[in-house]
Amino acid sequence: MPIFDTAELTQTSLAEGKISQAQNDQLYCALDSCVTLEVFQELGREYNQVPTIYNFARAMQAPYLEIMQRGFKVDETARHHACAELRDKINYLQALLNEYAGAVWDKPLNPRSPLQLQQFFYQTMKLPEVWISQKGQKKLSTNREALEKLDQYLYARPFVNIILQIRDFAKQLSVFETEIDPDGRYRTSYNIAGTETGRPSSSENAFGTGGNAQNIAPSLRYVFVADKGWKLCVIDLEQVEARDVGFFIGNLFGDWAFLDNCESGDLHTNNAKLVWPHLGWTGDKKRDREIADQIFYRDFSYRDMSKRGGHLSNYYGTAFTMARSLKIPPAVAEEFQARYVRGGYVNGQWITPAFPGIARWWQWTAQQLQTLHYIETPFQRKRYFFGRPGDDTTLREAIAFLPQSTTADRMNLGLWRTWKKMPQVQLLAQTYDSITFQYQDRGHEYESALISEALQHVRVELKANNGRSYVVPGEAKIGWNWGPQITQADVDKARARKGRVPRLNIEGLTKWKADSPDPRQRAFGLDRVGGR
Repeated sequence: MPIFDTAELTQTSLAEGKISQAQNDQLYCALDSCVTLEVFQELGREYNQVPTIYNFARAMQAPYLEIMQRGFKVDETARHHACAELRDKINYLQALLNEYAGAVWDKPLNPRSPLQLQQFFYQTMKLPEVWISQKGQKKLSTNREALEKLDQYLYARPFVNIILQIRDFAKQLSVFETEIDPDGRYRTSYNIAGTETGRPSSSENAFGTGGNAQNIAPSLRYVFVADKGWKLCVIDLEQVEARDVGFFIGNLFGDWAFLDNCESGDLHTNNAKLVWPHLGWTGDKKRDREIADQIFYRDFSYRDMSKRGGHLSNYYGTAFTMARSLKIPPAVAEEFQARYVRGGYVNGQWITPAFPGIARWWQWTAQQLQTLHYIETPFQRKRYFFGRPGDDTTLREAIAFLPQSTTADRMNLGLWRTWKKMPQVQLLAQTYDSITFQYQDRGHEYESALISEALQHVRVELKANNGRSYVVPGEAKIGWNWGPQITQADVDKARARKGRVPRLNIEGLTKWKADSPDPRQRAFGLDRVGGR
């Protein structure tokens, strides 16, 4: 094998043809490897020890490789029904889109044709063009981001909503039609360093099958089932991002009001009580929940607004963004934010916000960006922000990073502990704030002991500056398929309300209770759909 002193190599010596093409290829590969090693050695000299997060990411390779190799079993009968259901929805929406489009330009509209969509929106409807930069070139676009910008125009909104819905259903359909492996399992590829928050991303596997397991619609998850003789368990974290926001505010400013609210029971009802103190709250949890469920605006109850509006507002969302996302008037959104976090005049009277600590946290984040250009989480994950420190987009990214990254690392730690200390379970999926595994179906006592242990592994304790212990509780759900349990009573209730009737799913996930055995038995046979 030839030996080259790369310190003496120049473009001239390479151009003179003193080495063969084969040697040139070897040299290229060697440099590719050695430069990476050299960078690693320099980083090693800069740091006294390997960063914790780097070691943690390496440790996560084993559990994720196990998930990727095993895959998730797919019920073939349920899969065919799901495909038929998706095709029906796509056909219905396409017919509706064509009917609407006929009123604009007297012909159908193909939601998958960028050229036709450009002609429809920009030439026929005369909407402002949306350009994007792709690989250094500006291109006229009708991708999701562009369509969401067009959604602000009243006449474009029905078309945008239908097109995006058709695209979402078509993507789900492709998963069930073509992306299942020959052995009837759905395998996905996880990228441990796929996002800046530490949350893994998922995509098709090395063989071109599978897809984003984190993006399967809850209404279609009944297609994924436990293996014969096994049962599924999903452990997720309750109100995790909201609790983390409260923990950060308490740690930074000694203001524990938001975290106290999270830990005192029904967060969204409690928030509604603070945002609208004049509604006659009684102190009785059941009665207060009924008050919170009263209509605030159109179909939104006070509790709905506290939940959806609160989550959006926590991350520095504006009243305009809230009004657009929730389809409510800007004045309603402004009143909510004034009462919730920003303060301001409502009907000529100054309103003190229920949670001023959230706005203080935004200000602290802005100061961190201006002075340090990075944010570091309790798990020592440090992210540098290269956008303009004073730009609102950069600030929103930094505000969202802290709770989202903390959630991702907490869940990954729970996943690793479960994999390391519970070889009797088989990991199947990680979906940001939850993990899914299957265990042998051996009866209540075995199930109770196993899930209790798994909940302990997901339990991650943080300590505040004042010594306060902080734990996000986990909740377990069990069943034989990945969809939520839908009983006949649920179906009857939906019919009585004349709402959307859900698919019956007896074997779906239901909340696990340590002192209450699951009375259900798994059914086998080809006559069931989604556990029916």
